[in-house]
Amino acid sequence: MQQARDDKLAFSQVSIGMASFILGAGIVSLPRSAGEAAGTPDIWISVLLAGGIAILFGCVCAKLNQRFPGLTIYQFSSLLLGKPIGYLLNFVFITYWLIMAAYELRMQAEVIRHFLLDRTPIAFTSLCFLAISAYLVLGGINPIMRLSEIVFPITTIVIMGIMMLSLKSFDFNHFRPVLSDGITPVLKAVKPASLSYLGFETILVMGAVASEPKKLMRAVMIGMVFPIVIYSITLVMTVGTLSVDVVKTLTWPTIEVIRSIEIPGAFFSNFELFFIVVWTIQIFTTMVSGYYYASLGVSYMFKTELKYVQYGFFFVIYFLALYPEDLNEAFSLGDTVGNLSMFTAGAIPLLLLLISSIKGHGKNGKNNA
Repeated sequence: MQQARDDKLAFSQVSIGMASFILGAGIVSLPRSAGEAAGTPDIWISVLLAGGIAILFGCVCAKLNQRFPGLTIYQFSSLLLGKPIGYLLNFVFITYWLIMAAYELRMQAEVIRHFLLDRTPIAFTSLCFLAISAYLVLGGINPIMRLSEIVFPITTIVIMGIMMLSLKSFDFNHFRPVLSDGITPVLKAVKPASLSYLGFETILVMGAVASEPKKLMRAVMIGMVFPIVIYSITLVMTVGTLSVDVVKTLTWPTIEVIRSIEIPGAFFSNFELFFIVVWTIQIFTTMVSGYYYASLGVSYMFKTELKYVQYGFFFVIYFLALYPEDLNEAFSLGDTVGNLSMFTAGAIPLLLLLISSIKGHGKNGKNNA
């Protein structure tokens, strides 16, 4: 079995790896999902609130991992709860990351078919990207993090740059009046907004190979700040350009905003193509990470060679990605990820931290099991 601890991740790699995992399909779907839930232009408040909640639970995950240095969630769950219950929780995480990888793969293929290759079957596009991801996953966690280090800064610059180009069509009146319907619509949109921040729980695996485990809390907070800023700016520019009434009726509102950008006399005008290319590479890193974390869990639990698990999960992820018959069913796959995240990113880490504190496991950075 390949041991994750053989590969050490620097502080910057942990932060960027987390931020890169979070910055996935939410870029193109967050304005619509939050707009549908709230129905008011106050969804920017929901996005900020969701970001604050994500940071809080991210710190819970980091604190839990610090109590078991060198171990992943797949290992210390059994130390705290025993093998039967620990393995049950591990299966929840494995299922979560598998479905996450499949969802990101399907969203990637859907956007490409809709805007770039309308005559290319989703099955073929998905197969190509999954084959490339399998090659990267077989290399281990370091190549995945190195790819994230290269892609994430480029993605950030491109998204922020393109969003700024839409300032010409931006209208502050689309956000007035603030809290016209009270705080209730804002709270309704917190849950769908929170789904876009999923990924901070990866610290439960990455933390085991962090070169500076004492800085995990700081790494989580830094890794969360970038997605919060990017999502907030993207949502504000999208709603400010189109209005929330229009945004909640569009499948990919962010891309529609980019398509509407016109610069007279500009040499390049199809900014959505540039955005989609960069975003496709970015969402690829999210898919690859989910693929790797799920494979690692099975490898640890059953003492199986990691590469064999990765070969097997290739077909599982491909099947899950193609199982939805249409886009609405594909979005339902995302809802499944969200439902599972209430356990993987919320309830389970918090429960394990409380149990470890009560029992004294991992106190002062040592495992007392």
